[in-house]
Order: sequence, then structure tokens, then C-alpha cells
Amino acid sequence: MNVFKKILALIRKDSKYENESRRILVMLRWFYLVFLCYLLFFQLLMFLGESHSFSWIGAVSMVVVCVSLMCTYYYRIKTNLLINAVIQLVWIVSSVYLYGWDSGVQHFLFALMALVYFSLYDRLSVKIVITVLLFLLRLGMYFFCKVHTPVVTLSSQFVMILQVCNSLFLFLQLGILFGTFSSNIESAEKKLVEYNKRLEQQASTDPLTGLWNRRTMLNCIRQFQEENPEALYVVAMGDIDHFKRFNDQYGHDCGDAVLVWLAKMFHDVLQGRGKYCRWGGEEFVFFFPFMNGDEANAIISELWVNVNRTAFVWNDVSEHITMTFGLEESDYRSDLDSLIKKVDEKLYMGKERGRNRIIY
Repeated sequence: MNVFKKILALIRKDSKYENESRRILVMLRWFYLVFLCYLLFFQLLMFLGESHSFSWIGAVSMVVVCVSLMCTYYYRIKTNLLINAVIQLVWIVSSVYLYGWDSGVQHFLFALMALVYFSLYDRLSVKIVITVLLFLLRLGMYFFCKVHTPVVTLSSQFVMILQVCNSLFLFLQLGILFGTFSSNIESAEKKLVEYNKRLEQQASTDPLTGLWNRRTMLNCIRQFQEENPEALYVVAMGDIDHFKRFNDQYGHDCGDAVLVWLAKMFHDVLQGRGKYCRWGGEEFVFFFPFMNGDEANAIISELWVNVNRTAFVWNDVSEHITMTFGLEESDYRSDLDSLIKKVDEKLYMGKERGRNRIIY
């Protein structure tokens, strides 16, 4: 078990060069290991069932593949990709020349083309040129085999076994390639989605309290108006009474703690019965869709009572906080800006009347 873990760790070893993709190197190493198994199996088939002519080619190829595998630990990715391409091309061309078109070795050109497209971070024009060259090579080998008989004649039964063998190892190579890069794409997409979510959250929420910001609340109400032009809704605005005193007497950290404490209070009391945001400074706006003024006023009154009854405790500070609210029901005529202006006027009316009250 420890030996297996050491082998896996060796395969997954990173490049000694900076800014090199470890995944591509690992993929190439698996490529070589699969190719090594393929060559071993290929030679075993030749020894067991067919002519032993040119058997030395398989042995030499295995040595070359082993050396190339070692190169992945010492050379850059582009160099290793080139080495891999040369080895595969030599094997494909020599195998088709020796054993003919029916051996199916030429199909490994597809794995080579896929490797070029996924692993070679170069211009598309370069990849297209390589594709054209591989196509011409395949076409050239096909016409060559049409007019030349194979050097080694294989029986139809052995050709069938060879086709199965080649197909199996070709699909293994493609599986390694697609598995590596599909996981790369999935990982990149996941990171992008998470990054976009963070950006969206930062753009739509207040960083201190985690509540919606003004822009998000306005968008929410406008969307509701567009989708429900005949529906009732209520907008309310709340302001912390004498908030400046907390900052002046206890410091801005205490003032921030008050805002966070109130945000939690809104969540605990409202429990999804409305939307709320930090409008700015110590002001908060509440939105109650599909409600009339009496229904929304009952909820705001419940919130007002809870704020009054619950002491704010922070470090050595224990204070009772009060809030003043203004509340306005939609009238089907006023636009959103006018409605918010009316709410703001009622809020300041409450401030002038002594604070700690709801004006509805």
C-alpha cells in the first residue's frame, strides 16, 4: 500500500519550473504509462501469435517511452509534449508501414490531435496547421497502404485482436485526456461562479450588516411594481435615535456593533414577512409586498416594541436603543421616488414629535 502511494506521489509530482501546469505533466505521465502497457501487450501478442520479425522495435520503443517518462521531471511542458508527439508519430508510421492499415494503429492520431488542442496553449492558427498536417499524414498512410503490401502479413484473426487492443488503449488515452481537462474546466467554472457570486453579493449588500444596500432594495421594489402593477405594498423607513451619541461616547466600533445588532433583530422579528435594507448611515428601509398599511404597521410595531424592550449589550456597554419609523402605503399613482419622499417626511415628523414612535 505504501509503495502504491509512493508511485502515485511520484506521478503527481509538480514541475521544477515556475508557471507550469502540474495537471498536464501528470496527464502526460499517465499517457506514457498507458502507452508502455500497450507496447508490452502488443509485443506479447506478437510473440504468442505472429512472426517474430521486427520484435526489437517494441523493446526499443519501451525503452524510449521509459526515458521520455523520466523527461517529464526535468524538462518543460512544451518540450515534453513535443517528445510525446514524436514518439507517437514514429510508432504510428512504423506500425502502419510494417503491419498495414488494418492494424488500426493510425487511430492514435486522434489522441495526438486532441492532445495538441487541449495541452498546447498556442494560437488557434498553429493548432489548425498541426491538424491539417496530421490529416495529410493519415491520408498519405492510407494511400501508401493501398499500393504497398505490409512488410509483416498478419492473419485476419490476429488483426481483429489487434483492432480491439488498439481501440482499448486509444480510449484509455482519450479518457485520461478528456478527464483531465474536463475537471480543469469544471474547476475553473466553479471558481468563476463563486467569484461572480462574491462580486454580486458585494455589489448588492452592505458590507457591515450583510443587509441589502439601497440599490438592491430599489431594484426589488421596482421589479415588484412592474410585475404587480395593481398590487398593494408598503414602504417604511426607520432611523436610530441619537445614534451619534454611541459613536461619540463609546467609539465607532460600538456604533458598528449597534447596526449589526439591529440587523439581527430585524431578521429575528420579521422572519421573512418583508424585505429590509440599510439605506445609509443609521437609516433602514422596509418593504412589505402584498400588504396594506395596517398589516405592515402591525409588523413595524412588533419590531419597535422588541427594539425598545431588548437591551443592547456590547463589551461594558448596556444601553436601550430606540428607533423612529415612518410608514406609507402605495396609492397606485405616486412613483417610487415620491413614495419614499413621503415616508421620509413622516420619519422626520416623528423625529420632531420627540422620536421613538411610528408615524403612519
